[in-house]
Amino acid sequence: MENKIPSYLLQTVYDQYELAKVKRAKLSFLDKTIINSATAVKSIYLQAENATKENFIQKINPHVKLISLIYLVVMISLVDNLVAQILTTAFIFLLYIIAKLKIFQVYRKIFFLAFIFGFLVVLPASLNVITPGKIIFNLITFNKPSHFWIYNIPQNIGFTLNGFQVVSLVFLRVLNSVSFSMLIVFTTSFPAFIKSFKILGVPDTFLMIISLAYKYIFILSRTIEETYFALKSRLSGNIKSKNIRKLISGRIFFIFKRSMIIYENTYYAMVSRGYLGTVILHSPKHFAFKDFVALVIIVALGIGIILL
Repeated sequence: MENKIPSYLLQTVYDQYELAKVKRAKLSFLDKTIINSATAVKSIYLQAENATKENFIQKINPHVKLISLIYLVVMISLVDNLVAQILTTAFIFLLYIIAKLKIFQVYRKIFFLAFIFGFLVVLPASLNVITPGKIIFNLITFNKPSHFWIYNIPQNIGFTLNGFQVVSLVFLRVLNSVSFSMLIVFTTSFPAFIKSFKILGVPDTFLMIISLAYKYIFILSRTIEETYFALKSRLSGNIKSKNIRKLISGRIFFIFKRSMIIYENTYYAMVSRGYLGTVILHSPKHFAFKDFVALVIIVALGIGIILL
């Protein structure tokens, strides 16, 4: 007779939560918070996994990516031509295809940010009160024009053609800047990208603080998650949120102390391996031919969209 492991023992905690979602079970606030933090930690793993894929963009030197990011964002902010911005959008989308990223998931976040900060925020600028021009869509019609303080209120208030061009230009600028920044983030590991700031003259101490803070946040989130699930596994039945909050508040110091111990041990491990407080560049080698080609393409793109 074969010894088989029961299926419920093979089921992970996250699978149970997914099942609870399907059954529309109500989760407590703490459960939702822990699940969201676990999702955030998982996204860090995915980012690191995507950054190590073997393709042309991932192999480019992080220093070249940083220089390209600063240069292209400046060029995008200076271009006031809609055609040039649209061509830049198409070029960046092509880079996403080459990088083999999950385009739908990434662009969903990009369009959300561009819609909020590049469309809704500047949408009032399309009104003839702010941007004069030919009204293509009338909103309000008054009996006569009026004057309020230092403002002249026209008889007809609506969206103008010039206003829509301004909003479209700002939207494309935000879209291109965010999409190219996300491309660099998802094709470069976080430690390598932070170390590349050293070529800009950023002090080693500042880079060390950012790198260690990144690791500490990661360790602390995992510690909170493990401690909470270990505590909840000892409870039976439905526990009131008030009692859960008391239990969790009593564990705050323990969680902080444990995470600090793990963090200090991590630092001691770094010291034992020769860490002296100096940030070493990600790649001490000279730029390869592919890095030079990538830099030339980005510079040519920036010059091209300026001249259009």
